[in-house]
Amino acid sequence: MILNDRKSIEKIDKSNMLGLIENFDRQCKEAGCIKIPSIKKKQYDFIILSGMGGSAIAGDILKILVEMDSSVPFIVHRDYGLPGFIGKNSLVLAVSYSGNTEETISAYKQAVSRGATACAISSGGEIEKLASTCGMPHIKIPSGQPPRCSLGYLFFPLEKLLYTIGVIKQCSSEKISNMALSCRENYGIDKIQDNKAKEISSLVHNKNVVVYSGNTLSPSALRWKTQLSENSKHIASVNYFPEMNHNEIMAWNYPDFVVKNSVIFFFYDKGDNKRVKLRMDLTSKILGVKSLNIQKLNSYGKSTIERIFSLIILGDWVSFYLAILNGVDPTEIKEISYLKKELSLVE
Repeated sequence: MILNDRKSIEKIDKSNMLGLIENFDRQCKEAGCIKIPSIKKKQYDFIILSGMGGSAIAGDILKILVEMDSSVPFIVHRDYGLPGFIGKNSLVLAVSYSGNTEETISAYKQAVSRGATACAISSGGEIEKLASTCGMPHIKIPSGQPPRCSLGYLFFPLEKLLYTIGVIKQCSSEKISNMALSCRENYGIDKIQDNKAKEISSLVHNKNVVVYSGNTLSPSALRWKTQLSENSKHIASVNYFPEMNHNEIMAWNYPDFVVKNSVIFFFYDKGDNKRVKLRMDLTSKILGVKSLNIQKLNSYGKSTIERIFSLIILGDWVSFYLAILNGVDPTEIKEISYLKKELSLVE
């Protein structure tokens, strides 16, 4: 089987995505040691994280933590500019791995012009230059890898920042580093038997993938979709409970060829609202009557952040193996590169 053959994988994985996934534990540990700037500890009216793609997932995770520990509204903004309610008493986190994401640059400039406290995190680029010019804090992270493979560098410095100003109650880089190391042993190429990541990738090969979760695991579910999209070049969709019960539950009838060729994942977490868990159980029962392929995955770990990352890490491994089964280089993103090039030619 090709997923057990490192030499065969290397022929497809030309840019060594495997190495980045295998070393995620080290990235988490390094990220926890990155120096963060001093930011005034005050009662912000809003905290907003501006970012796109792989840079925004850090915000989705932080949002869950902030909602647990703080009364400050936290928003993830995936667009140009900023909402009108962001002003001088707001904290704006501008997240761009390259530092050149045009939507995030647009938001950052508005934050500065409105007098908000703006903190940028990037590996360099235009945002670092703007921060230097404006005298605003900037967190410098290592460069040289795809943004979607840099979640540790993007997340843990911001987690530490929010911890130091009292918005969240703990830092977790060491815990997640240990978890990632354990996952490498359980999901890596050398694990031939009982490898859940390989089993799932084989199950979804040439299938339509749909992922459902409650609020707590919503970052994990979205990460699965985005990683399957970029790494595997594979179509996937995501939705959340209880919203899914108010519309999408009716969609599992047509088109018939899509329904029959789908694999549906339900992400369960012990922190889910008990009514959400009941809804998930009932929905899987309803869809099961239709003979749909339903897979239930439980998060694991003591803390919320561990449980979120438990499925994120699994999904990263699944997306890599699925790329190999699809015969595509998981690092290559020619359509995104072309789009950025064309956009750069138009003001």
